[in-house]
Amino acid sequence: MRRSAITSPIIPTLALILLLAGAFCAPAAELDDSNLFVEAFTAYQKKDYLLAIDKVKQLTQVFPDTPLKDVSLLLLARSGLKSGDNTLAARTVNQFIGEFPANPLRSSIEDDLLALGTRLHKGEKLAENRTLHLAAVKVRNEQLAVERAIAEKQEQERLARLRAEQERIAREKAELERRERERIAAEKAAKEAIRTATAITVEKSRIALAGQDGALPFEIANNTKNSEEYLLEASAPAEYGAHLSAEAAPGAATDRVTIGAGQSFKGVISFHVPSDRVDGERKNMALKAVSARFGDVALTRDTQVTVAAPLVRVVARPASQSIVPGGQVRYRMTVLNIGSRTAQDLTGRLILPPQFEFPDAENPQFHREAADTLSFRIDPLETGKMTEYYLNLKVRGDSAIGQEVRCRVEVFNGQLQRRDTFASSSATVQAN
Repeated sequence: MRRSAITSPIIPTLALILLLAGAFCAPAAELDDSNLFVEAFTAYQKKDYLLAIDKVKQLTQVFPDTPLKDVSLLLLARSGLKSGDNTLAARTVNQFIGEFPANPLRSSIEDDLLALGTRLHKGEKLAENRTLHLAAVKVRNEQLAVERAIAEKQEQERLARLRAEQERIAREKAELERRERERIAAEKAAKEAIRTATAITVEKSRIALAGQDGALPFEIANNTKNSEEYLLEASAPAEYGAHLSAEAAPGAATDRVTIGAGQSFKGVISFHVPSDRVDGERKNMALKAVSARFGDVALTRDTQVTVAAPLVRVVARPASQSIVPGGQVRYRMTVLNIGSRTAQDLTGRLILPPQFEFPDAENPQFHREAADTLSFRIDPLETGKMTEYYLNLKVRGDSAIGQEVRCRVEVFNGQLQRRDTFASSSATVQAN
């Protein structure tokens, strides 16, 4: 017995449920699979089959895993059949049967669709139903014409409202523009007066010591005819912890000052240079003064802060790069200060590899801290100076032949609370 898409109760019932759910649960502008299906089904009911096809294709592309895929495929197949696209109808109904073989909706498929699917499956090339296609195109064009007419009417109404609003605005615009021109002119004059009559004096460069506090004095002079309030901001690397204060009260932070006409404010940017900064490191520090009345009136002065610090390096070498089990090896350690400040309060530690033994009697400068760790005191080193230490070690008799051996030297700078580690040149254990 032949089944009809119009009389089949399953698709219309499900679509009605989705339509009601969409009306009460989803915003009109929200794109989801339920809304798209309802739009497609509504178009199908209005015999706008081409629009129904477009909506179902959009649904399956945007939501490939939609739970409405079964009913969407049936709607697409029926729309293809009604619009004369027999190939689309046959391909889609075959897809439905392939993906949903046990779906109860299979019993609602029209015989015409099933027949087209069978013919396509057998390899037959299906011709388009020209009459149905032209009818579908006619419906689509008529619907587009209706939509254009509605849109044109809405646009005409919008333009009428716009013209009325523009006429209302025009009656007020002239007076508002006059007042605004006067306000802008007065504000511009006030801003220019602050820019040109405010002077900030601060050093362009400054040397700061690593691990110590630093201070950068500045002065702001208000040469305007009115008392002015300024918002102050110090810009510096976060690790410097820069803060502003008045020169008269260096411990009290401030970020807002009022300066009378012809008066000046003296302040200081206080900061602390971290101990791990290297000699010669350059950082920018800036003082910014912003008018409290006009946020776009700002004056900035930059200072380059250069870090001064000792820079210690250690070069440790064995007298020979070849050592033998049971033999002796002599190391020379050179400690250099290539920084711009004297290195003080230095302590060295030498960590020996397991292949070495330490004869205490031969090395009075070194003190044993552990079986493999020695310590030694390093005298203060002025910039550009160096000092040398010699160490006699014994190679253990059980050292493996061919093994590469290195010592490690640590230098702790108590002045900066900084520890640096250096590796010696290597020596290789050779056979006797």
